[in-house]
Amino acid sequence: MRRVLAEGGAPEALAVQVASGLGEGADTALREDPWQLLRIGGVRPEQADGFARSLLGAECGPDDERRGRAMTVWLLEQAALAGHTALELTALTAALARRGVPDPDAAVQSTVAEAEALLFQDALEEPGAPAPREDGDEEERPVRVLAGLERYALAEESLADGLARLVNSLPKEAPGPWEAAAAGASGGGAELARAAAGHALVLHTGGETARAEPAALLGAARAAGLRAFAVCHTTDGARRLAALLGDAGAPRPPARSPGSSPGPRGPAGTRRARWTWIC
Repeated sequence: MRRVLAEGGAPEALAVQVASGLGEGADTALREDPWQLLRIGGVRPEQADGFARSLLGAECGPDDERRGRAMTVWLLEQAALAGHTALELTALTAALARRGVPDPDAAVQSTVAEAEALLFQDALEEPGAPAPREDGDEEERPVRVLAGLERYALAEESLADGLARLVNSLPKEAPGPWEAAAAGASGGGAELARAAAGHALVLHTGGETARAEPAALLGAARAAGLRAFAVCHTTDGARRLAALLGDAGAPRPPARSPGSSPGPRGPAGTRRARWTWIC
């Protein structure tokens, strides 16, 4: 691996990272497709192009299918890092053109054919769109074509299925204990408690000051005899929540899993209730 990197003018220090990223036979894979180097974190397109020129010589060109695929995957990876797990096809092809790919559409199709990306359609909701007809036939609706890496598409689909099950998990009986929790809170905490009473899944957003509202909901739920838990993404988040709860004895994250911490539990023998997660 170090010899291949040296021949292409890449730092030999990348050898371990490349071997880990590309797996067994990584040196052979790089000789056959030097733009695979772009899959390694921190490598830029111009660096991968220089590496490919050093290895391929006169055979290297901007219209190489391997380059088009690598650029497509790299752009989708960069979009995912920015929070966009899918890109509109027009935005992707425009970005490929800016990266010097002569035929962006062919590059995308080649990437899809190699099962490195997926294309899918997303229906556009337009104001005043006609309702479905009684005979069951729907008017043709406008769509946009999106491109995304397979692993992110499958992860989003799995997450959507899980959220759908959660949304439909609200018990049919009246959520009396949560109404009591709402009555025991005030301000934004009470509003959040009322939302939790009527919905199995609630999205709560806000800045630093909004941290107090989930803490108020937890306190009110505990006082109402419910078992409510909070899961914090970081150890610092767990400490901040514990401070807002004013409970010096609040559990701390276990050493083997520093990224999550259950909030304080209600007293033993409290009434059983559905689980509520506040993230």
